[in-house]
Amino acid sequence: MRLKSVVVTLAGVAALAAPSGLAAVAGPAAAAVTASGAMAVAPAAGAAPAASAGAAAATSEWPQFGQSPRHLNTNPAEKTFSTGNVGSMRTLFTADFGSNTGSEGGPAVANGVLYQGGFDGNLNAYPASGCGQASCQPMWRGVANNDFTSTPAVAGGLVFIASADHFLYAFPAAGCGAAVCAPRWKAHLLDAVVESSVAVAGGVAYVGDFHGHLYAFKAAGCGAAVCTPLWVGHGFKTELIGAPAVGNGFVYVTTFLDTPDLFSGRLLVFPAAGCGMADCTPAWTASIGGPAGSTAAPAVTATTVYTNSGTLFGNGVNTNFHLMAFAAAGCGAKICKPLRVYDTGDGGAEGAPAVSGNMVFATTQGTPDPNTIGVVAAYPAAGCGKPKCEPLWTGVNFESGFASPPSVVNGVVFVGKGPASSVPPDAGLYAFKAAGCGKTICMPISFLQLSGNQNYLGAPLAVAEGKVFMASDDNVSGRSLVYAMGLPG
Repeated sequence: MRLKSVVVTLAGVAALAAPSGLAAVAGPAAAAVTASGAMAVAPAAGAAPAASAGAAAATSEWPQFGQSPRHLNTNPAEKTFSTGNVGSMRTLFTADFGSNTGSEGGPAVANGVLYQGGFDGNLNAYPASGCGQASCQPMWRGVANNDFTSTPAVAGGLVFIASADHFLYAFPAAGCGAAVCAPRWKAHLLDAVVESSVAVAGGVAYVGDFHGHLYAFKAAGCGAAVCTPLWVGHGFKTELIGAPAVGNGFVYVTTFLDTPDLFSGRLLVFPAAGCGMADCTPAWTASIGGPAGSTAAPAVTATTVYTNSGTLFGNGVNTNFHLMAFAAAGCGAKICKPLRVYDTGDGGAEGAPAVSGNMVFATTQGTPDPNTIGVVAAYPAAGCGKPKCEPLWTGVNFESGFASPPSVVNGVVFVGKGPASSVPPDAGLYAFKAAGCGKTICMPISFLQLSGNQNYLGAPLAVAEGKVFMASDDNVSGRSLVYAMGLPG
């Protein structure tokens, strides 16, 4: 099947008002429509991949969730995209990873290879530059006995991913010369891993499980087929541990805390080197105002850790402030309060924040305009001089749906969303100017539709090698695909 990739204006949806200057493309022979109405015909979508104009250097990688162990969700090495050219983006190729097996886990890109896991327990590897065809099949795959629901991590010649089968796997990143590869080593965990992407930093691989455990393993392995952890951190038994972030000598995790009367969440902070014993308790903790979502994780700078959360549900008081900033070193006590909080609307903030320059970005459906639905909001990273800060600007659309964490490159904020613009539910990639539009409400500068009938679960994006990679299910073909989007050759 030849999938159509469509960049559309919001004017293409009858009930919507189009933003000025939003590029538009429709049909198999893609055509770009500018604000003046001029049209330029581009190659048909789904054609064999070509090198992106101004392709980024090989150092432009996205090797793990959030791009780095700090999970800042930005890639400074990626210079291909700009606010002036994202309207020309097309789907260059797709990578097929199974039949309706899409998950909340996103792609990782390192050393010219694209990695994607799925609900079927397969980790798949593809050439990140494509295979010369519209749709690519895996070069090789690694297999678990249950779901993969997180983003792989690549480091030291290995690709790491943990499964609901209670194992962490370390596969050879370059493959093994066969269609199916065994792990170089694996580790038995106390419980299933659900939505905790592995973070690798300082030669240590960190991952959390479904029942309050954070594990630290020597990333190179232990010389045996099955390894034991260097140490295990302990939260509450009813806490689902999200993706760890590592920086400043600490490991930071956010949680979904389930109690009989309340769904909430915490930030747990452990020394990255452990506590000198096999079992460790947090150095400090904090309430994050609600439960951490399926793609949530802290974002860590040299001085500050930012957290997102969803709506507080149950016997508690929900607020509009679900993006929080804490001192990265803690507060000198076992339980800390935030330095400041940011208004995301009472629906909370999805996924992990992004930090770029002096801005912090959060995916949120909150918006000051009741006639729109939020996609992403931008805030002053250093605060506003008050305990509570409002958005500097909010990027909007007109359809509610699952959304990815924001990814910021070269002045552009990318967010995947589905449904994005239509019924039956589509999915696609929004782009906004990171600097905003000079107003409190900003329309996207482009929208690239994957297809008109998708099942997208908010999987994180990867922006690397001159492409934006986004994983979603195509409901028409019944295939799970990673869409590789970039500029035409």
